[in-house]
Amino acid sequence: MNLSRRSYALIAALVLSLLTLVYLGTRGSRDAAGESVPWPADDPCVKDAPHPSDWDEEEPRLVTLSHGYSSKSPLGGGETHFTIGASINVGRHPLVLHTPLARRGVSVRFCAPYGKGLMAEAKGLSPKSVEAPLAKDGAIRVTREKPLHFMVELPPSALRSGYSMSDLMASTPPHSNDAADYPVLVLTVSDPGLDAPLVAVSFKPDTTPTAQALGAPARAS
Repeated sequence: MNLSRRSYALIAALVLSLLTLVYLGTRGSRDAAGESVPWPADDPCVKDAPHPSDWDEEEPRLVTLSHGYSSKSPLGGGETHFTIGASINVGRHPLVLHTPLARRGVSVRFCAPYGKGLMAEAKGLSPKSVEAPLAKDGAIRVTREKPLHFMVELPPSALRSGYSMSDLMASTPPHSNDAADYPVLVLTVSDPGLDAPLVAVSFKPDTTPTAQALGAPARAS
């Protein structure tokens, strides 16, 4: 089949238009993923959260182990429960705590990625499913070999308007492999046996001036 020059020109124009649309679409998704949007250095939601690597081995350390939501319904509907698993670890010096552990002394905060604000927050929570060796006097003795594990449940009332439990686990864009694209969990535990509250953060963005100036995305260290 022979085509005229005009037909070739129309085909070429159509192909060029399609390529342009594809390029714009991918560029938009990259922007949405935060690849060209730096994390604001003054993000109030995570400004008081320590970097996960900042730990003095002479002091106790709080670590988040897992978090997620589940439903009692086999179809995924109905009442949902969002739980967070964590542990208290120590270095060379054992830590002695008493039961009940941190009663009403746990707070949870979820921050949207790239400084987009607070997604959920709850204070005055109590740990559940505490796993730790108990001494004869009922005290909890935490050692390097035997850390303390516990779970806390986030109530639905903690969610801010417009967010769901599933949003606390979702990335922007979906299914991202970059930790910076996911909500940040900030967990705080206060207990009379602790000299100061323990704070754990699931991800601490890189907010150095160099990264900001380059417009680079935040990366896990």
